[in-house]
Amino acid sequence: MKKFLSLVLALVMTMSLVTVSAGAKDFSDDDSITYQEAVDVISEIGVVDGYTGGDFKPTDVLTRGAAAKIICNLILGPTTASALSASSAPFKDVPVSNTFAGYITYCAQEKIINGYPDGTFRPTGTLTGNAFMKMLLGALGYDSAVESYTGPNWSVAVIKQAAGIGLDDGNDEFVGSKAVTREEAALYAFNMLQATMVEYDAKTSVDINGATVTIAGDKAKEIENTSRTDGYIDDDNKMQFAERYFTDLRLTTDTTDDFGRPANTWRFKGVEVGTFAKTADATYTADVKLGQIYSDLGMSDKDEAAPVFVDGVEASESAKVSKGNDLKVSELKFTNSPVAKCNVGNGTLVEAYLDEDTNDVTIVAINTYVAEVNKVVAKTNSKDAYITLSELAAENGATSGLRANDEFETTGFENDQIVLFTYANNEIQSVKAAESAEGTLTRKVSGKSINLGETKYDFSKMYSVDGGESSLGIDSEYVVYLDANGYAIYVEETEYNIADYAYLRALQGSSVAFASDKAALITYDGKMKTVDTKEDYTNDFAGYGSELQIGNANSEIVLVKETSNGEYRLKDLDTKNPSIAKAEDSFELRNGVARINLTATGVAGHGTQGTDYIYADSKTVFVVGTYDSGASEDWKDATYRAYTGINNAPTIVDDNDSSAATNAIGMSYYCRNNGVATIVYLSVDEADYKVTGGNNDVIFFAFESGSKKIEDSDNEYYTYNAVVDGKIVEGVKVDASVKINNRTSNGSFSSNVVFTGADYDDGVITGLDSLSNSGTVTGINKVNNENVVLGYGNGSESTYVVADDAKIFFIDDDGTITEGAVSNIRRSDEDVVTYVLEDGQISYLFVQQYFEDNDQSSSGGRQELTSITGVTYSAPNLTLTLNGTNAGQNYKVTLKMIVAGVTTELGTYTVTGATGATSTTAVLSVGTLASIAASGGIYMVSCGGQNATFTA
Repeated sequence: MKKFLSLVLALVMTMSLVTVSAGAKDFSDDDSITYQEAVDVISEIGVVDGYTGGDFKPTDVLTRGAAAKIICNLILGPTTASALSASSAPFKDVPVSNTFAGYITYCAQEKIINGYPDGTFRPTGTLTGNAFMKMLLGALGYDSAVESYTGPNWSVAVIKQAAGIGLDDGNDEFVGSKAVTREEAALYAFNMLQATMVEYDAKTSVDINGATVTIAGDKAKEIENTSRTDGYIDDDNKMQFAERYFTDLRLTTDTTDDFGRPANTWRFKGVEVGTFAKTADATYTADVKLGQIYSDLGMSDKDEAAPVFVDGVEASESAKVSKGNDLKVSELKFTNSPVAKCNVGNGTLVEAYLDEDTNDVTIVAINTYVAEVNKVVAKTNSKDAYITLSELAAENGATSGLRANDEFETTGFENDQIVLFTYANNEIQSVKAAESAEGTLTRKVSGKSINLGETKYDFSKMYSVDGGESSLGIDSEYVVYLDANGYAIYVEETEYNIADYAYLRALQGSSVAFASDKAALITYDGKMKTVDTKEDYTNDFAGYGSELQIGNANSEIVLVKETSNGEYRLKDLDTKNPSIAKAEDSFELRNGVARINLTATGVAGHGTQGTDYIYADSKTVFVVGTYDSGASEDWKDATYRAYTGINNAPTIVDDNDSSAATNAIGMSYYCRNNGVATIVYLSVDEADYKVTGGNNDVIFFAFESGSKKIEDSDNEYYTYNAVVDGKIVEGVKVDASVKINNRTSNGSFSSNVVFTGADYDDGVITGLDSLSNSGTVTGINKVNNENVVLGYGNGSESTYVVADDAKIFFIDDDGTITEGAVSNIRRSDEDVVTYVLEDGQISYLFVQQYFEDNDQSSSGGRQELTSITGVTYSAPNLTLTLNGTNAGQNYKVTLKMIVAGVTTELGTYTVTGATGATSTTAVLSVGTLASIAASGGIYMVSCGGQNATFTA
């Protein structure tokens, strides 16, 4: 038995590392695994494991050292095997410190594996596919001598036998001379689990040079299984490998997956590992005739009533799979009431399955749809990373059934990325990034194809065109996104620019007082603008005899292009102007929620898209005009503000005063892709509706990185290292007269600051809002990786929970920002901490670290400064008093000069806290300081988060 077990384990020895059993769904590189069913099952039963980093590394080759560990896991079990150790080096290239030394020692002692004649084991060496198959066959009971697995042609016999019993099933590109990869080893071992074991009838013992050798009979026969385990894998009265050695494993072969495909379901210890579609007998990537399926399946008799499934739903009409039948799958009736045909065409994966025992055929059609990634959510302690999607409406009107709150667990995607997805059973089944090509549109055939340059792209059945197919213009530049089969599934214009959109307030023709053609606009960024137009548009836009409020039935959002002579050309767009009722709860826009409800039915969670609700995403621009009729204002007095993305949009809801609105919300919007709003204009009376939040972006500026004032032809600004919505950005431009909370302020910051609600003009921040849920303290200490103490060492400490997805950043003395984690926080009573709270937990933490002498004491740390006073200068000495000092503690004092908003550091000085006092007066030799008061300059001293200014 020991010899047989050694063979069993040797065959799996080329597989993996750690002993933590993890299903493939837990692997971070799950999308790169080809043999998903094999890896899922083999990893679940503990034969192949993932790495500690959470990945599987399917294409990595296997090592002999790792094989030894797997052997021990199978013989002894992972717990016992993990305790193995080596008291001495088993081979000269395997020291006792080697990760696999204990496993290699055990296997060598048990004569399961051998070293090389030169005394080495070569733990990093690999095994070929031929060698691995030989081990598998040995484990199944095949005798090497009888089956000719020895000698110069041993590999020919091995591969012939292995292929004959299906050990290489699933890998049509098997090359025995190549090293086995981790997922190939999993596949071959998975096939072995289902293979039948063999034995030999007769055995003869002979003496060879004093040694007794047992020679097997001349023919292997399959082992019968008369035990309770028969049927665990195959109910055939034969002993499959797993029925003997993995009796907690069960295979059910008569199930279906969510698409309706015949499938296998695996369970281990009563828990489902997964359901996996079987390999189709015929596959197509477009519509197909039923007679073609008959021929390709090699049928000799027809199936009168083959079930047909489209995206997991069974069609009402079955298929007659018969010789010469010219009816296509798409012509079958999908529903009877209303009558609808099966949505099958270019890009549809059509699979046919034939049960040869019953001659029954199953046809499954799986459509690929196109979407934008709507939200990307990182992994937390309680939930895996996931994304949500916003489907791009197909030109044929078909939809997948995708819901706004459907989540798909995955990583590696970005917001607004164009992706392909499949959908069945009310779940996203797969998501894949779409490949694309760019070029000039040279030809289009409606509903059929487009040409970019010389290349023709046939449309997928579910193709979508941004702006509608009728908007495609010859000689314009486009991006075409392709499905897995090369069909065009989504087309959008390359030169899309949100800045070209505007709401048309009013028109003026040259026949009236202006004596020129003009248009009054509200631009994409909320600015009022009047432009000269290329022509008189008063006859092109109905109802514009006077200024129109947003949401008027005739209101237009237009595309505005400047011509070479400075005039503007207007293009009308398919503007929607929903009529918002005045009744309570007839409108709802909520920050971070993609669905915007336009009627009471929509607010209640029901209704029809386009009538009762629309969707927005991270690229949707909202221009919101607010006025207060209670303050005698009307819509013409509105103040406009722009927001980009639903996560930055304000929340606008009824004021819940139980009465109808005096002035209904005015709304005009435009959707380029027929499904998601591109730009939304709103006119809101704040006497009737509550407008809160908006622009939840967090923007942190490291003031030490601030530049001198920069002037160009358009702007005066400063640049900073910053964190913008969780990402480190260098060179962020801030207008020299930036408006903070609508009040003009100097764009030169004198401390680290955090804001929200950035307004941009040509890439320069022109407006910011204070962030009410933020603060700045001095001192920080880490309790654990989930809690921190703010204000550490200053007498007013507060403990906060750090959110699972919190962003942590560190800033050095030069204003350089790096991202880190809670574990990187040090105990300090000098570090200045800026924080942002969300639901009472820290969502952002910005730690300005100071690296001067920072002694810590067991009695609670250093005394925190309370102020700097008594600052006087008499060349060359600067006198000051530090209040709140601790005896013997060193303090770094920094001297700075600030002129025209530009901060220049002049030097640093060390002051030691006085004994027996809580204030320390010091005289610093700073040299001669220039008089800069006349130019508006000041000097500043900084220490421990405190500042004081003076003049020379």
